[in-house]
Amino acid sequence: MYKKKACIESLASQESQVSPSKAAKLDIEPSNSPVTVVASDGEDTLPGFSTPSHRPDDTQTTPNSLLPGAAGAAGQNKRISYINESILSSNVQNQLQKNFAASSDYFDDATGVKLCHVPFRHCILPNFITSQDYVNDLESALLDLPLRDKNNDLYKFSQSRDLNHSKSSMIASFRAMCEVVRGFLTGVTEILLNSKIDLFCSQYKYTDVLLCHDDELEERRIAFIYYLVPELWCQADGGTLDLFDASDLGHPKSIIKSVVPKRNSFLFFEVSALSFHQVAEVLSEDKTRLTISGWFHGPPLSRPDPQIETLPPAVPYGGIEEDVFYAWFNPLYLAPDVQTDVRKRFEEDSEIELTDFLQEEKYNALMTALKEENIDWNLVGPANKRNYYLAEQAKLPSIVAEFLRIIQSDAAFLVLSNLTGLRLHPLAPADNDGDSGTGSGSVTNGGGNPRCRSEVRKWEHGCYTLAHDTDTEIQDFALDVMMYVGCDNEWSFDYGGYTSYIAKGEDDELLSVCPAGNSLALVYRDKDTMRFVKHLNHKVTKLSSPRFFEINAVYYE
Repeated sequence: MYKKKACIESLASQESQVSPSKAAKLDIEPSNSPVTVVASDGEDTLPGFSTPSHRPDDTQTTPNSLLPGAAGAAGQNKRISYINESILSSNVQNQLQKNFAASSDYFDDATGVKLCHVPFRHCILPNFITSQDYVNDLESALLDLPLRDKNNDLYKFSQSRDLNHSKSSMIASFRAMCEVVRGFLTGVTEILLNSKIDLFCSQYKYTDVLLCHDDELEERRIAFIYYLVPELWCQADGGTLDLFDASDLGHPKSIIKSVVPKRNSFLFFEVSALSFHQVAEVLSEDKTRLTISGWFHGPPLSRPDPQIETLPPAVPYGGIEEDVFYAWFNPLYLAPDVQTDVRKRFEEDSEIELTDFLQEEKYNALMTALKEENIDWNLVGPANKRNYYLAEQAKLPSIVAEFLRIIQSDAAFLVLSNLTGLRLHPLAPADNDGDSGTGSGSVTNGGGNPRCRSEVRKWEHGCYTLAHDTDTEIQDFALDVMMYVGCDNEWSFDYGGYTSYIAKGEDDELLSVCPAGNSLALVYRDKDTMRFVKHLNHKVTKLSSPRFFEINAVYYE
């Protein structure tokens, strides 16, 4: 297991220093699936979470006294007046039903109800509640709720517990109105919804975000969001509901539509394997995106088999000129006694960070080339797995190409073997040779086929990677090598951009690696370890250098 981050601090001191890895609690819960995370807002769902029904009987029907226009013996139920009856009228419902079935658009001039079918069927019901006093009281009740901070690879925001348990009369009234809406939605979509309704309150503040996902899980059939944002909320504040189209392979492609939150509007969409969406990062520093959201449940749909990505092949090491090699690496890390010290720490902890790894002249030249040269940067996806910039290796500046040749050379494989104890080279000492001890996290020998895969990456605002079940790269034991360039000012975990390692089926983060200029991070992971790069949030745009570069390599024994 990973413990602490060991760090060779500087050439001058030639001493080692151990500093704690900055772990953060993740919302990951055990499941039969490799990755399952606690879900949240109706917009922000993930596999592995569902709320049990709290109704004693799934066949129970909505009381007539709750239907629009109905009145009980003692007079009309107060909750009735809260719903905009013109929205739920039979005329609007019939028009929505007809156009929903035909996958065509519809707009009602009288109510402003809008149904769209691109990129997937979704509907907006404006002015959902007629009583502004009730809307304000409901908002106050929600703001009084205790919230839990939720933070993992996919999202960062705050959320209430299941609102079905709330004792607030305002929230109970909204729950009753959801029963009315359930019947309306059954009529519109012709999906036989049962009485199970998941209901949560979510707050998104500055830099909070929910990244691309599809919401599909078990019996979730209709997702909904009721917005309680400030009246003056606009697109510049962020927090839009972004809808993605999908490729023929069922992957999200690009954002086709962004819905700006509007106070007292109710939005719903049909959940499917192609209903990819996200909540864009909130950019306002003084406004809160407050919502009630969740899912209506019904008969489950069969889910298509996931598409397995094919990785570029890992290649064996090549040759390199001796003078070229020695011109790059800090001589400190080539010294046998330092390599022995590093190896002992790595075999104990399975990770280490080596600062000032490159000679200063070479590091500065590499940074200048990555910042200024005309490099072809391609944004790589799909968005439900990754979103960062990848350099076209065939068109790299000569000095960047030279560094890639070095890290893929037999000399680099041998140096990494000496630093880690892994058998990445035939000349590497066996585990019982020399001073190479083993610890509780000791590395093991592989199958004698050393090889490497490398990328040149650019990270800036909005970039991230996600942990996902179909990641073929985690199927083997591997050494991750991360060389950071261009983040010479101290990088904060608050910006995102750090690499987080998590164990399948566990709640806690094992290790986090924060970018640091001219720093080489080495992490050995097994088949039960997943990783992601945390979303780089809006705070990085305020830095003098709002991006950094990474030469990323994965080595196999």
